[in-house]
Order: sequence, then structure tokens, then C-alpha cells
Amino acid sequence: MKCVICGHKMTEDKSGLFSYVSSGLSKVYLKGVHIHKCSNKECGEEEVTIPNIEELHELLAENVAKQNNVLQPEEIRFLRTHLGFSGADFAKVMGVSPETVSRWEKGTVNMKEASERLIRVLVLSKLGPFREYEDLKVYASKASKTPVRRVFELERSHWLEAKVA
Repeated sequence: MKCVICGHKMTEDKSGLFSYVSSGLSKVYLKGVHIHKCSNKECGEEEVTIPNIEELHELLAENVAKQNNVLQPEEIRFLRTHLGFSGADFAKVMGVSPETVSRWEKGTVNMKEASERLIRVLVLSKLGPFREYEDLKVYASKASKTPVRRVFELERSHWLEAKVA
């Protein structure tokens, strides 16, 4: 395989974690993906193959929705886009103004607990019938100013949350 930028040979590196910032979340890491790096150090081109990306995004959305931490602005944006809403449409569903959604996603205004529970139920009910209403009590029970580090591993073409020591 040749680099599309400079034409040098691409080498495969499957050993480390890939920082999946293009997901929209700053602390998501993938194990088991194929990373091809250009052998020309000056070029630095990198190509990544992420199999079964739809399943990965479902797992990631479920993971974010079930966390005990208050949703961070980047997580709110990720869940909104995962659900397929524009900012304006999401505002209508949530019963707020588009400006409020923008403020949530920029972190200038905190999402109220009822709104946070609603977005979580929207995500979790998309995955199947949501019946774990008792769990709603612990969602958003911990305040945090930093996103949670998440690692997902590809095993036999399926994504799983990796056990991190």
C-alpha cells in the first residue's frame, strides 16, 4: 500500500491505541484497528480502517448515556448527532430554544437534570425497549469537569468496551 500524499510505502501498526477524536469525543480510544502510517517521517500521513463503525457508535452512545457523570458539552453534541437531530430539531424535542442547545454544547450553560435524563432515555430507547427506570436515579449523579476516558476493542469484528487497568 502506498501513501496517497507522497507515494512512499505505508506500514501497518496494530499494536497501540488509536485516539478516535473524529467521533466528536476527546477521550475515546480504539484497540484492534488497522493503522497504516507513511514510512516517510516528513509526510506523517495516517490511514485507519474502523470496521463495523455503526455498531461502535451504538456502543459508544450507550456507554455515554449510562454513565453516572453529568454529560459534558462534547457528549451532548455526540448524543444529539447520534440521534440524528439538527440543533433546531433537537431544541424542539427537548422543549428549549436552539440557543439553549448551543449553550449546552459550548458549555456556557449546564443542562438541567430533567433534560439530561430525557436525552439519555432517547438514546437508550433507540437501542431497544427502555425499562431500567431505577437507573435514572444514578445518571448524572456525579459532577465532573473532564470527559471520561473510554477504550473500545475490536474482537472478532464486534466492538466491546475494553477492560482498562
